Amino acid sequence: MHQRILEAARQRFFQEGYARVTMDALARELGISKKTLYQHFPNKAALAAAIMEKFRQEVYEALESIFHHPSLPLPERLARAFGEAAHRLRQLERPFLEDLSRFLPEVWAETERFRAEAITRFLGGALAEGQASGMVRTDVPAELMLRSFLATAERLVTPAVLMQLPYTLPELIHMLIRLFFEGVLTDEARLEFRGVINTLSAKDANH
Repeated sequence: MHQRILEAARQRFFQEGYARVTMDALARELGISKKTLYQHFPNKAALAAAIMEKFRQEVYEALESIFHHPSLPLPERLARAFGEAAHRLRQLERPFLEDLSRFLPEVWAETERFRAEAITRFLGGALAEGQASGMVRTDVPAELMLRSFLATAERLVTPAVLMQLPYTLPELIHMLIRLFFEGVLTDEARLEFRGVINTLSAKDANH
């Protein structure tokens, strides 16, 4: 019954939003009394917190299985990991994300902590591995790359920003990942840009 409640509430919360779903409606959908429902979860906030805890654990386990896959090259692991994250985050519709920060600030804060820890562990390890193997540029410290990605996620991947932009959460993450890993310039423009930067750096060194 505990699992049935979690699954039913998760589907309703993620699609309709936290505020729009009542415990009465959940009890009716499950064919149980409110008393039985409250025996498993004392209130709606506790139910939502349990749902998000399970969701975060599922995301973590999925990413861990990808990053620790022994036979996949690093670029493929990165692509698969970000694809997996976007796939899972697609379950969270805009109403639920907006409700998280408004009605469940502690749950959202825990989700932000989880995001920072997961990025630090998985992406930080991947950047270090990539620099050691020659797959990630070494002219910029891995720590600076990691902190830049963390800062971008912290400032942009939020319910407040999603309310202002015409993108879903997976769409926003996909664009930020491409921007971070591919840069803003085309290959031709990137070569020209590097040439100018090198020339200016040489002039500064001479002065």
